[in-house]
Amino acid sequence: MVRAFILHIILFYTIGFSFAQQPIVELEINPKTVESGQSIAITIKRNIDGQLDMKLPDEFIQSGAVQSGMSSSFVIIDGKQQSVRFHYQSFTGYFEGVGTYEIGPAKIITRNGEFSSESHKVKVIKRQNMISEDPSKNMHRMIFGTIQQSKKELWEGEPLVLEGKVYSQVEVLEVQGFKPFEFDGPSDDHVIGNPNQTNSSYDVINGKNIQTFRIGKQVIFPEKIGTYAIKPFQSVLLYNDPRTNYPERAKIVSNEAAVTIKPLPTGIPKHFIGGVGKFGISAHLSNTRLDQGKVVELRVKVSGTGNLHNIEKPKIYLPSGLVFYGDAEVVDSIVYSSRGSEGSKSFTYYIQANRAGNIQINPIKIAYFNPKTEKYELAECSVKTLNIKSNGEEVIPLPKPKREEVREPSMQPYITDKIGVDRSTNPLFCGWKGAVLIFSPIMLGLFLGLGVRIRKEKVENTITKKMSTQHRYEALAGIGKLREENNNSDKINELTRLLVRFLASEFKVNNGEISRDFLKNKVPDELPETIFDKIIYVFNELDEIKYGGKIENSDVTLLKDEVEFIVKSFEE
Repeated sequence: MVRAFILHIILFYTIGFSFAQQPIVELEINPKTVESGQSIAITIKRNIDGQLDMKLPDEFIQSGAVQSGMSSSFVIIDGKQQSVRFHYQSFTGYFEGVGTYEIGPAKIITRNGEFSSESHKVKVIKRQNMISEDPSKNMHRMIFGTIQQSKKELWEGEPLVLEGKVYSQVEVLEVQGFKPFEFDGPSDDHVIGNPNQTNSSYDVINGKNIQTFRIGKQVIFPEKIGTYAIKPFQSVLLYNDPRTNYPERAKIVSNEAAVTIKPLPTGIPKHFIGGVGKFGISAHLSNTRLDQGKVVELRVKVSGTGNLHNIEKPKIYLPSGLVFYGDAEVVDSIVYSSRGSEGSKSFTYYIQANRAGNIQINPIKIAYFNPKTEKYELAECSVKTLNIKSNGEEVIPLPKPKREEVREPSMQPYITDKIGVDRSTNPLFCGWKGAVLIFSPIMLGLFLGLGVRIRKEKVENTITKKMSTQHRYEALAGIGKLREENNNSDKINELTRLLVRFLASEFKVNNGEISRDFLKNKVPDELPETIFDKIIYVFNELDEIKYGGKIENSDVTLLKDEVEFIVKSFEE
């Protein structure tokens, strides 16, 4: 159910624009996520005259008069920045019930037609259960304030909600000055709503009807563990003094509070993204069919509430044939409420497809800490299969050539009647004919050719042996030089290049052919399984450091030692 809210029937303001200008009608709601009873501000801006009509839910309770005025601002019209004067109207109100409510659109009805703004949805959540000092202990004071807080003890990364509450035994007319409380420690602070907007209500304390209102709500993200003080808020109030019947001013200073920040439990899982709250994940590919060599966008969206603004990007583990193309782009759609930062954070990864076929990206997983269950929880999503069309440039492994068997010459036994050539069947080798044949130019040429071939093969074997050890020396020398480098990014890239080039030389293939599948096919005939496992471990660690945002904080020394061990394991 909605009701028509007619602010004005017809306005006769001269706003100072011509009807040739583009009509603009805007509706602004602030904030869009509120607690039950929390005030929201509604503002309508337009640059045209006419009858204003707007739809409001029946559940909306207006708490202030409509204010009108003029303002100027710059807007983009037809791609150009222009200064436009607006007439605006604003008012405040709130919702008591939890739910999602639609406000608007705001419509301006003119002789030339009807012009509308966009409508907006307001999400109303249950009021945060706040902790404060017992107000009954302060009833000897005419007006006093207390700090309310969501918790006395928090986990690291968990949001802390603070709010001031004022109690008055006299009628408060106006809040003229407000100095908010301060968190005595490093923190990321965000104001919720308008700190100067208040909603008055009444509480019964010790049998007396006491006027109360809340003020200065904030959500704070403490940045270090420890115990911290929350310094008092201050305010100047204008109130009706029953003794004089004239308004008087009073300055109040609230109590001081404290909060303890605890470290997260041990056993942080592998896929932890630094999230504290409740989160979910989804993934979408811009295209599932593309040509080999092209780039596809993978958009990963993390949604939820907690410390969403501080989470790290999820780690993506790509299968063979896919590589990252540049850095991921991050887009936030976040609002701050009593539940912390909520909304979504999108990460767009650019991935290049380097081989043809159907390639399945591994499921994407994130881990976070849920303060309600006090446990680490896991969320994951699947990704559709990529269909990569070949461009005809795949690297096809060449068939392994068969080495020609060469028999070394050996001394033959003397020819006898029992062993050797049967003279009766081979008269060619008998008598003077045999001697002539053995020492003929043809047979001498054959013997000399065999000797040259043997010597040539020995030289080739020597060169091959030298070459097989040379690339190992080069790899070890390159690893040694890395110890003098200071830039972690250069170290990781060079270490990856050294390992790939060494393996390509060892197996006599191009660098581009070195993949996890290629190496797996070499087990166990040409590559021991233990060394294969170590190589895959090193490749995984290198990828995680490069694409997991940990380059600057990673210790590369252990990986250098692992690569050095791999190279030395191939030595004969």
